[in-house]
Amino acid sequence: MTNSNTMRDPAGNLEQYDEFFRTAAFLAQARQDGFDNETLEQQVHLKFRDIRAFQNHILHVYGRGDPLRTIKDEILAGLPVLRRDLDFLRTRGAEFNPHLTRVTVVDGTTRINYAFAAFVLILVTDDDALQSFRNMIEPAEQDTTSYLFHLLVKSFFPEFELAKKYSTDKYRALWTDPILQVLAQPGEKRPAAMAAHMKNWPRLMRPHGWKPNLDTRPGKDNLFCDFAFEVALAVCAYDIDDRSFAAHPYYPRDLVEYYRKHVRGIRDVWRPESAGAGVPIIAPPLPRKADLAKSRRKNFARWVELACDGDVHVTEAVLEDVGKLRKVRELDALLEALAGHVIHADIKDDETVEMQASELAVARGQQDFEGPDGPPLGPARCVAILRSFTQWLQSRGYRLVDLDNHDDAWHAAVVKADYHQEFLTLSTQLGIVTRDPADVYDE
Repeated sequence: MTNSNTMRDPAGNLEQYDEFFRTAAFLAQARQDGFDNETLEQQVHLKFRDIRAFQNHILHVYGRGDPLRTIKDEILAGLPVLRRDLDFLRTRGAEFNPHLTRVTVVDGTTRINYAFAAFVLILVTDDDALQSFRNMIEPAEQDTTSYLFHLLVKSFFPEFELAKKYSTDKYRALWTDPILQVLAQPGEKRPAAMAAHMKNWPRLMRPHGWKPNLDTRPGKDNLFCDFAFEVALAVCAYDIDDRSFAAHPYYPRDLVEYYRKHVRGIRDVWRPESAGAGVPIIAPPLPRKADLAKSRRKNFARWVELACDGDVHVTEAVLEDVGKLRKVRELDALLEALAGHVIHADIKDDETVEMQASELAVARGQQDFEGPDGPPLGPARCVAILRSFTQWLQSRGYRLVDLDNHDDAWHAAVVKADYHQEFLTLSTQLGIVTRDPADVYDE
């Protein structure tokens, strides 16, 4: 019987976990009971839900604190069921959609797939089970945005073929690029680099549900049952010394310890020490900053450059996306292109406002920003956060500029104090309405 003292989830609440498993069991039974009466199209959707539900179940029994050997047994029992579901999609499902003949169910596009891959590749030694799992993985030729995932898969399945060229998914890159940068370093430098990444890991997980002082009492915040499984996979694949970050509450060190004791020297003895996928790592480029005092950009291009604090890659990506505008007639489209580099959130969404403020602070080389706790919540807390962020920035050489889109949302940019007036002037020339934070956020 699991108790609160054996839970792995640092902010876990057994009542919430119990409710999760009750609800999941009810929904699974409902899907099973009604399956035969559904259309083929709906049956396909139900099979996909079953596959995702099983992966989510394994994630949650780990967070709850179930023993690793119990989790391994559940995986071994579940893999044949997943394989039958996959066979159904590839045969019967193809009658509804011919593309399903090649469908797979594990790729590098979601965190849940990284987690499930970690459990299988770290715990399972049965050859048939591993081959069954291998058959579920999306081929690289069909998924060219999952470079890190494919490197990790190839570290355990050496015959896996990488794509000839990979593109970047900017949302996943936030938590995959740092690991690629770690792996691209010489072996002796990887432990310290990974430790630095783990310090930053919780902040990177804010878009996925983590936040400081998570309140998981019933009726409060949702469970955050995620761990740095991608880090555990990298540590196991490249034999990285994890002693400097093993105590991190979101590092699944017991998985890594199990792998080293029961798997590495037996199943994966073929792989040379620290070799991983056995191919050179192509590290993503580090952000390159323009010298704002010497830049020759003008008009709209200069406005974008100031809004993203001179980040050359972001500036060029935004200009490619929206063009070199003479006037900004659709501020929403511009702010979407600048996602991750401005505040752009619903008027009631205080968690997103705080998360975005923190991201902007760190991107400018500052420490993590934390707004005042609620209550109040919703719009009132948004105002309190933005007011606090305005003051916080001023003492660090930056200014917050409110962007008025005449809607029920918060929009703001962070610019260096030295270029604050230039940014306001450019905004006026481009037709972007700005407001002084003191006029908007002060009580």
